[in-house]
Amino acid sequence: MKFKKKLRRICDYWGWRLRHPGAPYEQYYVHRVLAKLKGGHGHPAIGPTARPLRSRSELLDFLLKYSVRPSDLVIDYGCGSLRLAPPLIAFLEPGKYWGMDLAQEFLDLGLSHLDPQLARDKRPRLDVIAPEVIERARAEGPRFIVSWHVCSKVPENRFDAYLGNIVRMMTPGSVALIHFPETEARRKLTGLAWAIPRSLFVETLPRLNPAVTCEFGAVVEGVVDGIRQSYAILRHP
Repeated sequence: MKFKKKLRRICDYWGWRLRHPGAPYEQYYVHRVLAKLKGGHGHPAIGPTARPLRSRSELLDFLLKYSVRPSDLVIDYGCGSLRLAPPLIAFLEPGKYWGMDLAQEFLDLGLSHLDPQLARDKRPRLDVIAPEVIERARAEGPRFIVSWHVCSKVPENRFDAYLGNIVRMMTPGSVALIHFPETEARRKLTGLAWAIPRSLFVETLPRLNPAVTCEFGAVVEGVVDGIRQSYAILRHP
């Protein structure tokens, strides 16, 4: 990253932090994304210019590997503006897709670009992440929780909170699938993205719920610039 750009980002962060001293980092992420969109700049993950990295049906394709059924309740944790959601929403029964993200603005953008007939027929549920939403989801016993292209946006000091929300929604029989760019050691990719080692999951899970098991799979085979596209498979016995 060029020095001037890096300095500008540092100043932007600390300027925002001075104005919002008690706010969590997640709100800064929302601020950055919305500022980019309102400034007329496209964003690769949020809004009308968002595009899937591989396939629009990638989320559904991976769930089908784990025998998802139309009647299963699926939580899409960090759904953003629903760039990967439409095929999954179409597959599931009405009300069985439940998307969650940090900001209502993200969810509104997603709903505004979702086919109106699909929205009417399938009635996707969309909520801003909050403790009461997490508890309500747990009470309904989701069969699957997916978090795709989200983990990389989580800073180190918020990883426990991120993974903790996912684990708290799990009940006996639940499966969580979490995509992450994998490296041997934590590595910054962009101003708001990091690659992490799989050991972070292994070390963190026992503190959250020692009953939940974890294994790993490859989203795509191979290594590019020292990074694997991997996913964690969490199971609640």
